[in-house]
Amino acid sequence: MSLQAVRPYITSRLESLGYTEHIDPFNDENIPANLLDNGFHQLMLQINGADKNQAAQGLDVPVQVKCFFKGFRDPNEALTQSIINAEAIIADVTLLNNYSSYSPPITSVLLDSVSFEPYSNESNDNIVQAVFVFRFVVYICVE
Repeated sequence: MSLQAVRPYITSRLESLGYTEHIDPFNDENIPANLLDNGFHQLMLQINGADKNQAAQGLDVPVQVKCFFKGFRDPNEALTQSIINAEAIIADVTLLNNYSSYSPPITSVLLDSVSFEPYSNESNDNIVQAVFVFRFVVYICVE
């Protein structure tokens, strides 16, 4: 089943870039301090049906990925470096060669959105979270 490939694919791509996953599947509010620098959390959002034929059901699978960056002297530097890091993440996760040969198969990976937010409005530690939504297209056999 290709739906099972989505989370491991995100994990493998971000780990290859040097990020460490916070593995709590639902709660991103209890991230340990050691993961606030190059840590990430992923969450599957509502999955929608796409096309269907006699043997397979297409699924549109949005995945929210939050990446955390810290260690900056000022907010401007934090945002600038976070944008640079985000570009590398987008390029790697959406690269056709990375997902086209993945097993089980992933048909498509697109960036739906990315935003940059402070990790905490109450802190001055210049931690930025980049919030991505990647949209996967996968097929599951229904035959």
